[in-house]
Amino acid sequence: MLAVVASLGGGQAVWAQSGPPPSTGDVLLQLRPRPGDLLRLRLDQTIEMGVSRRADDDDSPSDVTSLVMLARLTVEAADEAGATVLAIADSVRTESTGSYESDVLRQARALQGQRFRFRVSPDGSTTVTGVDAWAGPAVGSLISQLPATLPSEPVQPGATWNRSVDIPLAVSPDGKTTATLTAVFRLDSVSRTGEFAYLSMKGRLVRSGPMQGGGGGAKGAPGFVQTSGSVNASLLLDRRRGWIADARTVISLRSLVTGNGKDSAPLRVRMKITQWMRVM
Repeated sequence: MLAVVASLGGGQAVWAQSGPPPSTGDVLLQLRPRPGDLLRLRLDQTIEMGVSRRADDDDSPSDVTSLVMLARLTVEAADEAGATVLAIADSVRTESTGSYESDVLRQARALQGQRFRFRVSPDGSTTVTGVDAWAGPAVGSLISQLPATLPSEPVQPGATWNRSVDIPLAVSPDGKTTATLTAVFRLDSVSRTGEFAYLSMKGRLVRSGPMQGGGGGAKGAPGFVQTSGSVNASLLLDRRRGWIADARTVISLRSLVTGNGKDSAPLRVRMKITQWMRVM
């Protein structure tokens, strides 16, 4: 939940044109990598998850699952339409205080030593090229937490823009790994030299639908899940290098899981996902 990722969910890589412009006036925020660029990234992600059958039970114990991923990104080619990037997951480590572990984290652990290519567009959207095992939500959290969120025109510091996009979730009660994000983005400021741009985002996440594989009630009966929550993110764009140097995202979610059977008691699930992606 937000991502890569990125994602995973929501890592993010936002490129600008070569060389930062002055810190005053309009600022163009685009993905414009240079062929041959190499970046070493670290993704830290923590998921806190608690389950209760009482509406007012916010103090029930939570399971905590953590993920640390080290990866290399190499820009293989770039043109006006976007760039092709090769990603290599050098190291993946996961830990959990309880028995629960999401499918996304299991996928992420399997990524260690693997490589995959993705295509990044000027607006920030990313797609994994080819159809393979690495096109799942774990990869999505790594390469793009906030897809297709950049303005198409130059903006001034203080400007805001709205987006409604699907983002990868690190975990969800129904096994699905995307949700709809409706958010307001803001270019907070630009450094005096124009080298760094500071952006922020505040939004709401919603999704609803049937459980995958049943659940939420009587055995074999399909359940239904409703999820809503908030997302807050801050990004530091190194405009001289043309990459996001630091991206931090906090997602707070609450889900209500109900079953079809009349005796199926609803489950209330609360989750908090904290994600930090940075260039080392």
